[in-house]
Amino acid sequence: MPGELPNRPATQSLLGTWLSRYRSLALALAFLVPTAVIALSVIVIVRDARRREPGPSATASSIAPPLARSAPAPSPITPPAPSPLASLAAAAGPLPEFNEATDDGEPTRPLDQPEKKAPPKKYTSVQQAAAESCTTASIEGLSKQIIEQARCMKPNAFSLLPPRPNLVVAPNVFPYLDLRARNQLVKVLDANPSRKMTLNSALRTVAQQYLVSHWAHGKRCGVQLATLPGESNHEIGAALDIAEPGEWRTALEAHEFRWLGATDRVHFDYKGAAPPPATTTDVLAFQILWNMNHKDDPIATDGRYTPATEQRLRKSPPAGFPIGARCGKPAPSKRP
Repeated sequence: MPGELPNRPATQSLLGTWLSRYRSLALALAFLVPTAVIALSVIVIVRDARRREPGPSATASSIAPPLARSAPAPSPITPPAPSPLASLAAAAGPLPEFNEATDDGEPTRPLDQPEKKAPPKKYTSVQQAAAESCTTASIEGLSKQIIEQARCMKPNAFSLLPPRPNLVVAPNVFPYLDLRARNQLVKVLDANPSRKMTLNSALRTVAQQYLVSHWAHGKRCGVQLATLPGESNHEIGAALDIAEPGEWRTALEAHEFRWLGATDRVHFDYKGAAPPPATTTDVLAFQILWNMNHKDDPIATDGRYTPATEQRLRKSPPAGFPIGARCGKPAPSKRP
């Protein structure tokens, strides 16, 4: 009937006849087909492996997975970002020197660089501070006592500058001037509120002047020129050094200040003041302080910077005397 399966015994007979006739061919096919399949599989595996191997010029990034290339692992130590001040300093270039062949005296650092706080070294004498330090801050205590004693005797000689938004006082500067010079400087500042003035030096005590003159004599600490103690207009509050002399010269000269010239380009003297007298208030203040603390070794209290005064100044304590300033009548002059 149509659709019926062929007779099974007849089919098996035909297959047996074919196998007996082509036995050798069947055995060959049974061996070759699996061998061919295995060989083809080996070829495919080898080809895939070669595709994955990096070539001679391949780099780690070229074979890294996409995630590794797009998001590299952070470094274990991240360097700190530069400070805004450092960036400004790099963009502006080196700052001008404030003490170039001038009577400024105080070695300075750029104002945009923070001062590195180190444990302050204690000096046993003003002479040691002059020999080993490069800042008048090393004798700050003694200088403050001298100013306080001088203000007790002559308040108008050392008048404190009032704060102003456009006035920047550099480190280690005592912002005191003679009263008349102070008033004129305030007028200059108030008349130019949008302009900045950096004050690098104003009042300087006899102890500070000893240091800067010592540095200038030895060409140390960047100080090239300094007046001897007892002879500087800084000691009588009639001089100032600023970082922007060209910007302020016209305004200062219109208010009785005199520019000292190219040899001391940062320095201005107050013309209304007389030249430093033979006797100065700061020297007298030191002599009084010395005598109060050394009753067995007094010196003349005459305000003159004599060899005897310098000898005592050299061995004075930079941090100040045990007995500080005392207001009242100055001690009578004594001449050993």
